[in-house]
Amino acid sequence: MEQIPMLGTKETAQLRGDYPGIEYLEAGNIASWLQERQDQLLVRAKDERNGMNLAKFITLATSAVGALCYATSPLAPIGAVVASVGYLWSVVQDLNDTHQFAPIPFIRGDFFSFLSAMGDSVAREEYFANQNELAELMLHLEPMEKYEFAMLKQCSHVVCEYLNAVEPGKRFYAYRWLLDWFIQLKGQFPTPEQLSGHLAQVTIDPRVNYQQVTAIQQAVQPQNRGIPPARFASLPTPSPTIEPSTTQINQDEVYPVLSTSQPSSVDALITNTEISTHISTPNTNYDLIGHIAKKITNMLWVGVPGSGKGITISNAIDAIKRLHPGVHIFYIDPKGDEKETGYFKGRVDTLKRAKIVEMSPVEAVKWVKECFTEFQSISGRKLIVLDEGTAVCSKFKNAKGEIGWLKDKIISYCSCGDSSGWHFWIVVQNPHTDDLGISGGLRSQLTSVALVHPDNVPAYSAMIATQLIPSDRKITSTQVMEIAERSPVGRAVYYGGINEWIPMPLLKNFSGYDRETKESGTPLTQSQQMLALLERTKANSIDEFIQNELKLDGVPPELIRLGIERLLQSSHLKYKFDRWNRNQN
Repeated sequence: MEQIPMLGTKETAQLRGDYPGIEYLEAGNIASWLQERQDQLLVRAKDERNGMNLAKFITLATSAVGALCYATSPLAPIGAVVASVGYLWSVVQDLNDTHQFAPIPFIRGDFFSFLSAMGDSVAREEYFANQNELAELMLHLEPMEKYEFAMLKQCSHVVCEYLNAVEPGKRFYAYRWLLDWFIQLKGQFPTPEQLSGHLAQVTIDPRVNYQQVTAIQQAVQPQNRGIPPARFASLPTPSPTIEPSTTQINQDEVYPVLSTSQPSSVDALITNTEISTHISTPNTNYDLIGHIAKKITNMLWVGVPGSGKGITISNAIDAIKRLHPGVHIFYIDPKGDEKETGYFKGRVDTLKRAKIVEMSPVEAVKWVKECFTEFQSISGRKLIVLDEGTAVCSKFKNAKGEIGWLKDKIISYCSCGDSSGWHFWIVVQNPHTDDLGISGGLRSQLTSVALVHPDNVPAYSAMIATQLIPSDRKITSTQVMEIAERSPVGRAVYYGGINEWIPMPLLKNFSGYDRETKESGTPLTQSQQMLALLERTKANSIDEFIQNELKLDGVPPELIRLGIERLLQSSHLKYKFDRWNRNQN
């Protein structure tokens, strides 16, 4: 019988030998094999980095000793020169592998970035906080191994699903094929159909020892040890107790807030998960603006552009000015969009506007500091609103040594301002607010409002990756979209004041500009015209408004009053006449 030639070569045999036992992969132990390969690359990266640091340390120390002891031995200068050459070689080799100039042993990252951060305490803290040891370890691997480690670290579950659908004998080939495409597609994979179509043209690998594959499959088959089955007993069902809602507000107050249903004690035990199992019917009639305006607190507003932050905040400020006319509203608008002027007109006492996107970091920092200085000079109760907090933070970070000042201001206002009658609102697009100093315990001192549009589901994924939303309210994106469907404007709102998700109510757009249609100045309906008149009126009662300003001849005043009362029931203006009506009654 003629001997069949081997398919492999000495070079490829060495490549295959570098992997964990391929027979285990072909036998179906896919998850364990992928984890073993990931751990192998991690240890290899550590060894490479340690070896490089040790080489730089030994050669640098030898060079220093040889230079200092040149007078004691004629061989010392020669040793110093040889060690210096070795040191330079190790630095160049490290630069070639990692593309970072790191001449000092055990100092990770770029040397010049390290030097610039050491001169400032805030910059130094930020430098070490931004260090990513795992990413730096990857730099010490071979080019292909860098991508392979990234694929296994981020997408091992995806690779495992792909390989589970591959027949034995083709799995190692499929793994290498997926890795090649992961590199070419820059972090993406082909579809399962493309993989199956390609493997249909591939034969099984003759280099695999299928006897070992069969033995491994038999060895890892689950065996019945005779363990008796578990027994279950039904627990008695506790009788529910009715407790008063913690969010119910006295009906005699200016803003009545509807009560929300409370989860039972049994449900509360199973909702503290990464994605909450909390399921409740959202309250479509909840008076969000009324609750925010009733008691001014420090707040964190989060939402991507177009989510409705501007409309919601302007309505909240409008309600605050009517309920608390003595509060000075100080608004910092770093965007400076003229189309949004209507949000502030007649509601904001002090408006500071600039387009910081067109300013240098130094100019932007100077302008923001001047705004804060002016705010602090105002006496009495006051509320400062810092819009576009993400953009402001970016400018402060790019101005050397300034981010610490901004963090200190935010922490001071949130921690100590309430006792002085100072309140602080910050509006951001990104839920990752650690750069602003809002993390951990400080975040608990701000009432969070998160606005989500169904078109921006990835933004919601970023929200639940932070501590912005409590774990028992981190619902799925599908549930968020279901809540948004109940909203007349198609948006969902998480309000930390009651720790609930609610559909966003229909609010008045004071700017007159519609972001979705890109149109402004749309004609007003009769109801909107009436609401506009009620907003501008100086009358103290509905009857006075009807008599002095409407002057509708031939129409009974009682009928007009009934129509206005119905209109006000669903309007943010209802509180304007409620106090007078109660006093009359």
